[in-house]
Amino acid sequence: MKRQALKIELLDDCVFSATPATEGGHESLDRIPGAALLGAAASRLYAGLERHDAFTVFHSGKVRFGDGLPWDGRSIGWPVPRCWHYPKTRGATAGDFLNAKRLYNFALKDKPTLPGNEQPKQLRDGYVHADGRYSKPAHSLRLKTAIDPATGRADEGRLFGYDALHRGQTFLSVIEADDGVDGTVFERVVEALQGEVLLGRSRSAEYGRARITLVETPELPRPSADGNETLTLWLLSDLALTDAQGQPTLQPDGKILGLPDAQVVWERTFLRGRRYSPWNAARHGYDRERLVLEAGGVITLRLNDHSRDKAIGALENGIGLYREAGLGRLWIDPPLLRDKHPVFAGHSAATLETTPAPEPNHPLVDWLKAAAGVDWKTEVEQRAREFEKTYLEKLDESRRLHGVPDGVAYGPSSSQWGTVLEKARSATGDALHRALFEGDDAVIKATGEGWNIEVKAGREYLPLARWLERHFADRKNAAPKAYAHFVRLLARRIQDHIGNRRV
Repeated sequence: MKRQALKIELLDDCVFSATPATEGGHESLDRIPGAALLGAAASRLYAGLERHDAFTVFHSGKVRFGDGLPWDGRSIGWPVPRCWHYPKTRGATAGDFLNAKRLYNFALKDKPTLPGNEQPKQLRDGYVHADGRYSKPAHSLRLKTAIDPATGRADEGRLFGYDALHRGQTFLSVIEADDGVDGTVFERVVEALQGEVLLGRSRSAEYGRARITLVETPELPRPSADGNETLTLWLLSDLALTDAQGQPTLQPDGKILGLPDAQVVWERTFLRGRRYSPWNAARHGYDRERLVLEAGGVITLRLNDHSRDKAIGALENGIGLYREAGLGRLWIDPPLLRDKHPVFAGHSAATLETTPAPEPNHPLVDWLKAAAGVDWKTEVEQRAREFEKTYLEKLDESRRLHGVPDGVAYGPSSSQWGTVLEKARSATGDALHRALFEGDDAVIKATGEGWNIEVKAGREYLPLARWLERHFADRKNAAPKAYAHFVRLLARRIQDHIGNRRV
């Protein structure tokens, strides 16, 4: 099989609509669909290919344009498997990483139970990297209005908005071709996609610019060597299936998947579906509506009389319709779904539930600290002052980026920081961090007003809540009382700053 990885850098915000709906809130995909890359290659190459070569590349499924998935420069992010569940009150993350000990694999034969009979919650969005890093591509939403050509002013009642993947992010796509595809044709496909391209919707306006470069191709996920009577299929992209009558279906069975003797083990299968009609720019219209199982779904099959090697051979190049557009990619028996908890590579901190050692509380310890000139409160106060300065600079930078005047309130309010202060008075250490950032009742969350403004973090843009969580996690490693003291001081100082500015 021929394979080539492409690094895709978003130079502008890019819009990849999840549905073709023109009413209601617009929602963009959190990845670059393979269809967008197929379209970019076709616009440059289709007319110059022989007729049979054009069919092979763009219609036969022998050449597959994979989805662009999050890329951190070291590893690709896979859509989190829907069989992972975590305690609803505690959350699934530890900073930028998934906490493996809080993730439970419900696709096992013996379904695990959570300690204390806590209520499980399915992990439904985001991407997981090999080392356990958890990423969620940043989005931006801009409201616009159509212009009345007769008056040159805003057209009444024609307000709309685009949810888009934020510029500055990097994704990785893998282009695959069967061995029977001519090598020269495959090289032309890869060459056509290099350089600056336009992807997604509204490309004639301010959206869509991206730069594509070649990078080393990562290893293809391989099936586990364990010989047992079941196969676990992790959907790495959407999957479009049809039943015996050729009608779209969301209910797979062995025959539909190409394994007539296999049976779906439904109690160990986790799927969600969606429907959409892709826009075809070449034909200026919508293609046939697609009914698909979403990426991240998990299907467990019982093989019965079907040999394991034969089953893997039938599945490993993908299944279903629209494979040329990246659909139907699978990871067969992935190591991450082998055990009760996932085992990540190279990040032990994410795989352990650590309990901080209790801070010594003894007159002798206090005397020794004083004798050595060590005053932890003084150090924490210095850290709080430095972080306040960084926070305000980030806020001003974001204000300028979004064109918000100085006199307009921007970011979390004084009362919101007051809630943070109250939490820091009643909790310390890990308990405080969870109350601030984890669960549906978190004080600081990316969906909350004020906390959802975007700030620049290196080459990416993050919601303010995520940026704070990332930096607070560094302070959390200190003694529990020091962490709480840091949060209290910071909240008071920011409240004072807001009060002085009267915004």
